[in-house]
Amino acid sequence: MGIKELFNINRSRMTAGMTLVLSVLVLYACLAGILEKSIYEDVLSTGTITKFLLAGSVSQDMIFIPLALLLALLSVLYLKRNGIKTFITILGLTGNFFYGYGLYSMQGQYTTLYLIYLAIFGLSIYSIIFGLLSFTPEFAVIASLPRTLRICTSIFLYSIVVMLGLVWLIRIIPDIARHIPQDIYGVFVLDLGIVFPAIAITATMLIRSKPFGNILSGVVLMKVFTVCLSWGFGEWYGRFSGNIQGSYDMLLIPTTLTIISFVFFILYLSKLQITSEELKS
Repeated sequence: MGIKELFNINRSRMTAGMTLVLSVLVLYACLAGILEKSIYEDVLSTGTITKFLLAGSVSQDMIFIPLALLLALLSVLYLKRNGIKTFITILGLTGNFFYGYGLYSMQGQYTTLYLIYLAIFGLSIYSIIFGLLSFTPEFAVIASLPRTLRICTSIFLYSIVVMLGLVWLIRIIPDIARHIPQDIYGVFVLDLGIVFPAIAITATMLIRSKPFGNILSGVVLMKVFTVCLSWGFGEWYGRFSGNIQGSYDMLLIPTTLTIISFVFFILYLSKLQITSEELKS
């Protein structure tokens, strides 16, 4: 069976074109948010967001700039040379922007850039869908990971779902009882409704040796790494800027998850085996 029957290259190239546009939109939104302080301050003055969310928005812009540049670079590289590991990394990065701008969209962060946020959110969703549809069941069969790495990755992913899932439930249940959501209620919506189930499904596919789990795990690991990196940087920046009170102890969870997910992702890239030579790197 030929490569075209195993992997939809045309669809993947279209996805890379979409993620290239996505990276440009993210760069514009981030640079505007940093350089034009009134964008967030005008919304802050209305009382619809707090200083906590403002600090989170600025820190997210700061960390998203290098990530958007990386996405742009990888998208261009993929359009020039179709490498499956590059494509998986692209989808993981796109998942990060889906998460970040999904929060802005759901929580109604009505800055002058809100329509840009919506565009990024929508484009990221369809980029992930089209990207994953590029893989055929036959391709998943020729992509393999060592058994030990699959099991360890699965355990790590399950631990994220269990640990953070319980923490989020503990935090959201009192809010439900009071009928008053927290500033970050969008995090609970995305994580409990979409992200954690997706992570759990991927972990289950890995532990049960389902071929498509070998593809999804790379996307999920990259997404976890970048989201936790943004979370950790936001915790640090909020305390550094004085907008978040408390010790730096809260940095422990995102920092630990960032390091572990990065290590697993590097191992994933180095150990992922693909039979077809033309699609390896």
